Amino acid sequence: MKFFAAILLSLLVSACATQPEATNPPPSAAAGKTVDAGAPLVQQAGALIAAKKPAQALPVADQAIAYYERTYRKSATLVYSARWPTESMLYVVEGLNAKADSRVYGIEWGFAYFLKGFALVDLHRFPEARAAFDEAIKLSPRNSKYLSERAEVDIAERNWRPALEMFQKALEAAELSPPEVKTAETTRALRGMAFAQIELGNLDAAKALHERVLQLEPGNEKSLNELRYIQQQKARKK
Repeated sequence: MKFFAAILLSLLVSACATQPEATNPPPSAAAGKTVDAGAPLVQQAGALIAAKKPAQALPVADQAIAYYERTYRKSATLVYSARWPTESMLYVVEGLNAKADSRVYGIEWGFAYFLKGFALVDLHRFPEARAAFDEAIKLSPRNSKYLSERAEVDIAERNWRPALEMFQKALEAAELSPPEVKTAETTRALRGMAFAQIELGNLDAAKALHERVLQLEPGNEKSLNELRYIQQQKARKK
């Protein structure tokens, strides 16, 4: 199982385009200026992964993570990393509901963990990848992309039921995805759920999920191909 490296550069662009005005920006180095020493490292790690160099990307992602953990971890009881204002405001509300001191930062912190997990998947180090994605999700619990990628680790390890449950969470989180990626993240979660249902032997449930994909993307080749596969499997059982 590999996450689609071809779309990583667009993911990086999307990350930069949708990042919120963090409720707690990086500390000031001088009057009127803010410094985020981790951001260039995140960009570098992403570029290395896009270039199919996961082994080189891994230590760079770790450097970014170390910077954010050192700089922000002790800033509050709850800390979040959000990619756009709606997600950021949701985390603010969750902190208020929990009656806890909370801080919401930009996308880079959680994205650094995501990139680490991505690199570890490419290196077939799945238990470590799972741990990295879990850290990304702790920081960004409503990020559908992170949840789907975490589910892919369960798929790789043939843990169909946990994968189905995680893709379901990704589907729910997609309701809050940025508009420009909402359909893509919704359909990815649906297709992931369908894959797990096929492996669990639930062909009718998988068929219904792919039909939902086609309602959103009528020409989705992956779902069209899977529906043909499901039809073939059902015909063999007659």
